[in-house]
Amino acid sequence: MSTISQFKPTLIKLETIIHQLEKSLGVEHKPSPFAEFIQLNTKQENEANPKQKEQPEKKAEQPQKKEQTEQKEKQPQKEKKPQQQQQPQGGKKAPAPAPQDLGPFTDFVNVDIRVGELKKVWKHEESDKLYCEEIDIGGEIRQIASGLQQFVPIEEMTGQVLVLVNLKGRKLAGFMSNGMVLCASDATHTKVELMRPAPGSKVGERVKVQGNEAIFKDEREEVLNPKKGQWEKVAPLLKTNGNLQAVFDGHLLTTSQGPIVSKTLANSNIS
Repeated sequence: MSTISQFKPTLIKLETIIHQLEKSLGVEHKPSPFAEFIQLNTKQENEANPKQKEQPEKKAEQPQKKEQTEQKEKQPQKEKKPQQQQQPQGGKKAPAPAPQDLGPFTDFVNVDIRVGELKKVWKHEESDKLYCEEIDIGGEIRQIASGLQQFVPIEEMTGQVLVLVNLKGRKLAGFMSNGMVLCASDATHTKVELMRPAPGSKVGERVKVQGNEAIFKDEREEVLNPKKGQWEKVAPLLKTNGNLQAVFDGHLLTTSQGPIVSKTLANSNIS
């Protein structure tokens, strides 16, 4: 290091003081004898260290960029949202799937026939044809009127029977009937017998078609719509076969314990 470099700060201060004194005294400023040496020294220093760039700052930037890259890699990638199904143009909803074709069972699966148990039976006060009944259909007691006085002795009006439970209620001789007890009858309707479930059948269980139990889902119409005529379509296909067993369109009707039977009426209508 040169002697001038050692005293450069002091020379700069002296140069500044001289300039201020000249200014305060109103004297015209004249370059001091030190100015030439200061400029010369500064030029020499610049030549000795040409174009010092801000390399440390750039070096400092490199690790910062590296950290940013690492942070991006560590960030979890956003899960791609599943593409929503495109709806038809015009805001219209997609058409509902066509109902399953169940052939002859299409209406029958909506008809709710269950095992019921007679709890109380009495003769209608104003009708010589009707019995008034209280029937347990599985957690619910139904009041039903049946025109059986002339066919079935009241002593036989006990035990388990077959009940159509989702028939629309109606008044019979002033008595509100909410269902129908199913019976077999001959062609002239002069002989009528109760249809009896297999012994051991559970009260409230639904009657199904043997071999086609899977088509009978829990969802069904709570009350049959008379305008659809579902029961009117089903009833003509309900019969007893040659073995006194209940069938629908030739298919055997059963509970979990076996077939439903009539006492003596074979090849007869059920209603």
